Amino acid sequence: MPYKLILADDHQFLLQGVASVLTEMEDVEVVDTALNGFELMTKVGEHRPDLVVLDLNMPGYDGLECLQRIRGGYPSTRVLILTNYNQPQLLEEVKKNGARGYLVKSSSAAELRTAIRTILAGETHFTSADLKEVPEDSYFFDDFLKKFKLTRREVDIIRMIAREMSTKEIAAACYLSELTISTHRKNIFRKLELKNVASLVNFAQQHNII
Repeated sequence: MPYKLILADDHQFLLQGVASVLTEMEDVEVVDTALNGFELMTKVGEHRPDLVVLDLNMPGYDGLECLQRIRGGYPSTRVLILTNYNQPQLLEEVKKNGARGYLVKSSSAAELRTAIRTILAGETHFTSADLKEVPEDSYFFDDFLKKFKLTRREVDIIRMIAREMSTKEIAAACYLSELTISTHRKNIFRKLELKNVASLVNFAQQHNII
């Protein structure tokens, strides 16, 4: 019997992208998806999955509360955090709450599959190479996001552009289409009133997001 997985994220595109990536794993079956924490906990109760791939930022119960509820009520269900937030403080927080893995959404599809296999084999998968230390009171960059009218997704894309990743590479990392990434890029340059990648990298450096 294949391992049963539930995917939880408030972006339908990402759910579809991750599910597509996992079709290559013959020993894994995505039995359901959830767009919010309330829906997730209902479905965990119905399916009793082997693994939940869980976003931290969701409506209803947020990811941390879902993690706590899963570990308390369904101890045999393992949890892999898949998130935009690349702060080491959050990694430590989810470790304390019983997550078996932590992966940022800019990771490759191959690393996601490796993380899932590792966790299902009874081990853990925590990556820290791309994590950035930030002050304790600024996890989600709320003031920064509001000031420049950026979304967290757009900040992640800015980081990837600064790393000289192509639109195709960013699309694969985010499990989104190239058209969607192109739209994000246009919106970023419009919001920040910038005209080229060099000025975007300079902006990112000035505001400590790379």
